[in-house]
Amino acid sequence: MKIKVLMGILILSLLTGCTSVVETVRYIHDSGKKDNYIYGEAKVVNKYIEKIVEAFNTNDRELLASLFPEHARSKIDHFDEQIDRIIRENETWPSSIIRYKLNEDNNYQSRADRGKIYKEVYANTTIEFADPKEGEVHRPSLKIAMVIVPVDDFHENNIGISIFAIDYGYFSTDGVDKEKDGYDIYAFGH
Repeated sequence: MKIKVLMGILILSLLTGCTSVVETVRYIHDSGKKDNYIYGEAKVVNKYIEKIVEAFNTNDRELLASLFPEHARSKIDHFDEQIDRIIRENETWPSSIIRYKLNEDNNYQSRADRGKIYKEVYANTTIEFADPKEGEVHRPSLKIAMVIVPVDDFHENNIGISIFAIDYGYFSTDGVDKEKDGYDIYAFGH
């Protein structure tokens, strides 16, 4: 039986070419891993989005600040003022969040060295608001782009949001992280 299987593989390889067979087998082997990895990271991002939404609904400055690791807080210029600005901007519109979602254009990267792992997840979300009495959307949606570090074996106290950009509608993140140190907050044009 083994000889027939090997002969079948040999004939298939000769007819289709070795590289396509190897690529197909590698794709089948790795496809489950890729889907599980993306799904696992999306679960982490959704937990952060839910905490951001909770902070906005309750105007909880401390909850929002707690999503940033201590290492990031020390690296971000004017961290406290930036968090206060985000909460102040949210307070100016008496409304409630009706919808939020993780957008599709997300990505991740990871690296490992000598058994230590580092992962970054790039996430984009949209938050929509409504007038609590009327139930209608009455202000532009908030767009949030962020980099979340769910695993960092290289640095202590570095799990959380490292870059956070928030504004209404479409915005450019060109001015984010000008120092190129991996930590920044871009809030409403600043």
